[in-house]
Amino acid sequence: MKTMENHMQQDAQVKCIWPAEAQLGEGVVWIEAEQALYWVDIIGQQLHRYHPTSGERQSWPQDSMISAILPTQIDSQPATFVACYADGVRLLQQQQGFPLIQPEPELSNNRCNDAWVAPNGDLWFGTMDIDIKTASGRFYRLTPELELSAEPARYWVTNGPTFSAQQGYAYFVDTENFMIKRAALASDGSLLAMQDWLEVDRSFGNPDGITLDAEQHLWVAHYNGARISRYTPEGKLERQIAIPALNVTKCAFGGADLSTLYVVTARDGMSPQQLEQYPLSGGLFAIELGDIKGLSTPHFAIKEWPNA
Repeated sequence: MKTMENHMQQDAQVKCIWPAEAQLGEGVVWIEAEQALYWVDIIGQQLHRYHPTSGERQSWPQDSMISAILPTQIDSQPATFVACYADGVRLLQQQQGFPLIQPEPELSNNRCNDAWVAPNGDLWFGTMDIDIKTASGRFYRLTPELELSAEPARYWVTNGPTFSAQQGYAYFVDTENFMIKRAALASDGSLLAMQDWLEVDRSFGNPDGITLDAEQHLWVAHYNGARISRYTPEGKLERQIAIPALNVTKCAFGGADLSTLYVVTARDGMSPQQLEQYPLSGGLFAIELGDIKGLSTPHFAIKEWPNA
């Protein structure tokens, strides 16, 4: 299925709420318990937190490239997160990390990338070559019992994944090939046959991170495209929103009623001319969508620390 339409929404109010100049902003996620937004700068090795009500911004340097952070079902104060780093997956509490798994110890130039949690509580994440010089990336599934399995296909850049409990589908992004893939979820949480679902028009920019809204529409961030797109469950382009940053990497719904779409961006590799045209690249943006709402952030279903 290929979409060639362009439906740019003219009245969208896009506001830069943090001109962070992130080298590679990614991993944006709404943490409902804190009413706060977390996101990362992969290359800058930073974890960021933004609290919309107070406007508070916090940043913590990391010892490795961090690419994703998500809540867990571990009952603890302060909260325990699961995070993806260059060298694998860790639990994270108050900036103290506990290694869970290294998926590819034999591939020293690979790192983890995007991640999300499936309806059954499994953590899914992708890997990729740091320099994007080889198609060495794969998608992995990590169960709460820390059982790791890999999908067989290899990719230059993995993105997504995201999941629809209502549809029973998992969505994955093959960024370099402009392809969004889809697979039915089996009852045990594994994937049935993964298939090409949506070939993205190359003029839009590479498909990067994705998220679903409450109407089961898929939002796609476009790297080198200065936009986000919304697709219907049938794969039809419903609208696009221009973002004043060239490299748009991921979006996530948040706010008290989940009607704010937060968007993260990157400035890595941009020329001086591109930075002059898009000076807010690397910033965090917010779009008030009003009648469109998101879904609650899923929690990785691990319930206790492995050494507990």
